[in-house]
Amino acid sequence: MDHPEISAGWLSRLFYHWTGPLLRKGLIQPQVSLDDLYPLLPEDRRDDRADAFLALTARQPVRPWPVMAFIWRHYRGRIGLLTLLQLLGMLATLASPWLLNHSMTQLGSGAGTGHKLLLAFALFASVLAAGMLAEHSLQLALKMHVPIRRLLAESLLAKVMKQGGKSFDDRAGGRVQNLINRDVWDITWILADPAMPLTMALQLAGTIALLVWQVGSAGLVGFAVLTLLLLVSTRVVRRMNQQEQQLKRQQDERNGILAEYIKKLRLVRQNGLGPFFTQAANAKRQQELGVLGRVLRLDAINESLMLSTPLLVTLATFTTYLASGQSLTLPQVFTTIALFAVLRIPMMRLPYLIRTLINFNTGFNRLCDFLNNPEQHRELNDPNLPTGSLHLTNVIALHQQKPVLQEASLAIEPGELVGITGATGAGKSCLLHLVAGFDNGFEGEIRRHGRVAHLGHKPWLMNDTIRNNILFGQPWHEEHYQWVLGACALTADLELLGHGDQTLVGELGTRLSGGQQQRVSLARALYARADILLLDNPLSALDPVVAAQVLAQGLAFRPGPTRLLVSHDPDVLAHCDRVIRIEQGRLVELDARQLADLAAHPQPAPPIPPQEAEQFSEEKVVEGKVDWGLFGFMWQRLAAPGAILIALLLTLGQEGLRIASDLWLGGKAEVSEVTTLLGIYVLLGAGSLVCIMVVRVINYKLGLKLAWTLFDGMLGRISRAPMAFFDKVPQGRILNRFDRDLGEAQEILLSMLMGLFGMLVSVALQVVVIGINIPLLLLIAPLVGWALYVLQRRYRAVQLKLRRQSSVLRSPLYISISETIRGAPALRLAGAERFALDQVLYHYDNNLRSWYTTTSINRWLGMHQTLLSASLVGVVALMVAFGNSPLLGAVAITYAFTASAMLNSLIRTFAEVEQVMNAVERVREYSEIESERQEGAPLATPHPRVRFDNLGLRYPQASQWALHRVNFELAPGEKVGVCGRTGAGKSSLLGVLQAMYPATQGEIFYGEQPLSALAPEAVRDLYDTVSQIPLTFFGTLRANLAPLTQHDDAALEQALARVGLAERCAGRLDEDLDKLQLSAGETQLLVIARILLSRRPLIVLDEATSDLDHGGMRKMAELLYRYRPEASYLVIAHHLEPLISVDKVVVMEAGTVVEQGSPVSLLANPDSRFHRLFAGQVNRQVEEIDL
Repeated sequence: MDHPEISAGWLSRLFYHWTGPLLRKGLIQPQVSLDDLYPLLPEDRRDDRADAFLALTARQPVRPWPVMAFIWRHYRGRIGLLTLLQLLGMLATLASPWLLNHSMTQLGSGAGTGHKLLLAFALFASVLAAGMLAEHSLQLALKMHVPIRRLLAESLLAKVMKQGGKSFDDRAGGRVQNLINRDVWDITWILADPAMPLTMALQLAGTIALLVWQVGSAGLVGFAVLTLLLLVSTRVVRRMNQQEQQLKRQQDERNGILAEYIKKLRLVRQNGLGPFFTQAANAKRQQELGVLGRVLRLDAINESLMLSTPLLVTLATFTTYLASGQSLTLPQVFTTIALFAVLRIPMMRLPYLIRTLINFNTGFNRLCDFLNNPEQHRELNDPNLPTGSLHLTNVIALHQQKPVLQEASLAIEPGELVGITGATGAGKSCLLHLVAGFDNGFEGEIRRHGRVAHLGHKPWLMNDTIRNNILFGQPWHEEHYQWVLGACALTADLELLGHGDQTLVGELGTRLSGGQQQRVSLARALYARADILLLDNPLSALDPVVAAQVLAQGLAFRPGPTRLLVSHDPDVLAHCDRVIRIEQGRLVELDARQLADLAAHPQPAPPIPPQEAEQFSEEKVVEGKVDWGLFGFMWQRLAAPGAILIALLLTLGQEGLRIASDLWLGGKAEVSEVTTLLGIYVLLGAGSLVCIMVVRVINYKLGLKLAWTLFDGMLGRISRAPMAFFDKVPQGRILNRFDRDLGEAQEILLSMLMGLFGMLVSVALQVVVIGINIPLLLLIAPLVGWALYVLQRRYRAVQLKLRRQSSVLRSPLYISISETIRGAPALRLAGAERFALDQVLYHYDNNLRSWYTTTSINRWLGMHQTLLSASLVGVVALMVAFGNSPLLGAVAITYAFTASAMLNSLIRTFAEVEQVMNAVERVREYSEIESERQEGAPLATPHPRVRFDNLGLRYPQASQWALHRVNFELAPGEKVGVCGRTGAGKSSLLGVLQAMYPATQGEIFYGEQPLSALAPEAVRDLYDTVSQIPLTFFGTLRANLAPLTQHDDAALEQALARVGLAERCAGRLDEDLDKLQLSAGETQLLVIARILLSRRPLIVLDEATSDLDHGGMRKMAELLYRYRPEASYLVIAHHLEPLISVDKVVVMEAGTVVEQGSPVSLLANPDSRFHRLFAGQVNRQVEEIDL
């Protein structure tokens, strides 16, 4: 739809009447939908300026000044108009105190009626003009935010495309989120409104000049005090900014821990490491709160300074004036008070302007630092080569200062299928990364020609449908698409999925099995008709039958693209035109004899998520008004009724004392006893100042307490939530609650509530004062109240719904940014950078639309409040014009000014409190989610026998049983293998066994105790689990080896030596694990070392050998069985190698145990299902497939 502002008339644009349809919808609709949000204006959408800006930021080094010059040059027309409006608004604002002074002078001079009427109209016009100019200049500045924020965000995302991938982990992704969501915001405030510091300085100077006009040189004394307070405030703000930068870093780290925890939650629970992660998150939160406490404390000091500034400046000014022997007149007193009221607004904004400038500088430096990071991508394409060719010449590549490739040379012709093999850590994946261009840290020459696709051992999928993951922005070709599905053995899978190829794969593809993830990634490469395929163990997650089909139809077909295929399996390598082995950094081509010497060692598959493919739940948009129960929720979290009552009473006292000081000074202005006059005034002012400071201290203390209790309550529930919750809720949605929602609830809500109460008290007292002085004004009070009610009702109804919609829109943006970061390498190779950027920018534009719609509604409110305020001032001025008391008239007009300004802030602040309460609403939702059962009996024996008794499992809304009538035992010290085809129920079995999903029927017994009677955490604490994806996490090597137990260095080093990592990790126990840059196989060995240090009685090997070569597989089994012989082992595998040495094998089909017995005896029986599953090797099965 078109933006309604485009077709609106000039009067509608002037008063924002074009927002009327949305305001009416806010009153009658239960919620605001995405379609109700205003679209971006045509001039704010992407155009040639975006391409020019991307070209500018792609040239390194990126510096702030060229970026600022680009934006200001391209938007100079808007910026010029904005500056003009701000200057006119400043003049209109300064005109009001001058007109006030003139009006009060005329009251005592007996001026004519016409002159008084003219002055009343002039007061009305000055207030109206100042308000209208302020609203339109603000809207113009906020309009500028849209294209500028979009430009900056797109430049960051374009850099991610060139740098993302292996150089980015979850915590680095948190940094990008912060850059886009916070730093871009800080930068834009100055880029969009560069004249703001100038106009504020001019307003301050103009106000000081009027003060000097009123009270002479005493005004300069007031200015000197003001300057001194500003210097102190600036120092406080600078210190606060330093703390806020540290706070951002702490939040980055805390969000990184939470992101890693939620992403790896299944593995964390399988290893009983939940307490480690929650303790780490709480420890980081405590550090964060220490910094937040300093920020809030400095903020309390700064607010106290700002709120006391008018009082201190007034005191200094009037004391100096009276001490010089001069007397004060009523016009002087109340004009000076009005000028200080005008001064109060920029004075309150000035520290935040300084803070904004500092944040602008810091944010710009962070932005440029990121844009100047070295890029991982290196252009290797050589159009002089035949399409599909690949040449390596004397390539030397280092990893951790150790050579991975040494003078490696290789020439591959178009269409060749070349196998790559070698020991764990030899550099196979590194070779593919170099050829793909992911890593530019090499010497020598790599040249290739043609489109390249890379399939890593951890496939990357975006959170979209299966079809869109395959198409990846490519045009639709039905016949080719169907061929790709067949070649990747996906046709049967799609028939089983409820939504076919429209099934959402979930974050990181978690809704699909590991084998399905691999095949969808392969299908993407085949659909794109890439000329060169780089395949890193592409069959490792497939059972032998499916692997044979994919190998025959999807990998080994002739003629085909050029393929580099990493594998340990000789049955796969046998289909290659030639095989290259990496030995001590050199590429050695194997002859027929060497190929024959390779032992067959099938590869495992990753766990299959234990639920049918189903869509994620939609995030709920709460309907209706704010639940007043939220205040009860906060009251419970604060648990400090005494402190809250004291703060409210002191706020009441502070406003009362402030008004009393003004009335005292005005009523006694012309008395000769200066000491008495100033003494009482100082006492009243000092009392008000003390109240301000005490309230800010209480607010600071309560803010810290609220920050901790909200976080602790939400993390406690999330850490105990059932797995079914995480199956339906994406990671980005959870992190959004811990980031934006928690930040708003903890950092600004209490200040807003206290400020709102202060405004209510101030307005009420000023209305009382006006009513006492001019009782006739009380007759129009109901009319003013009705107008305010109508305004706030229409405004709050739509604003709350817009805020809720905005909160919901943030989650998809978080998710899409995270996915783009992880998938940058695949996106680059596929040439899909623009496709991915457009996906993220679609969500970013939706957030901008929501934000711009909200600002437009704010301007509608501001314009109508301006009309109401100007009318109130005009009516009061008319009544005063025909009155007889200069003092009463001065009081009435002065407080009409201040009360009307306060009313404007009151409605907006009330609405903002409601909107921030939406954040509390969302935090409360996750603080009250369903929790796992926590109670349970302790284990009767430390090493129990595990018995499956008629176990059954059916997932919610699933039509089929995932497990049905499962019966077998795992005795202490016994090794039991579980095998079966994809979808047999192996991972579902593990999910119930480790208390992640409740059984639908039957029971699992630990000794004589049923699982349903035990606490889930106690059950998980029995297990160490080695899965296909190794569980490592943030922190040092020491923490990864012994996260929950204490061991001396000798024990840790011994465990590393046993798995063959002693030399690799020598003397590096306290080094961050990320800096070690272990290969996938080495990471798996690190997990084995952790288990060797553990004393848990049950060990699960869940497809645990995918990243190990044949020798590594045997070594892992020998290490575990040798050093942990007392443990019971449950070995889950697709393939024969890990199962041949177990005591008993359990064969599963369709969730049921169909066979169990000794692997040797079952393999010897040609009629057994176990024999039929493993008797045929991949190469022999390929021949049986009809090509």
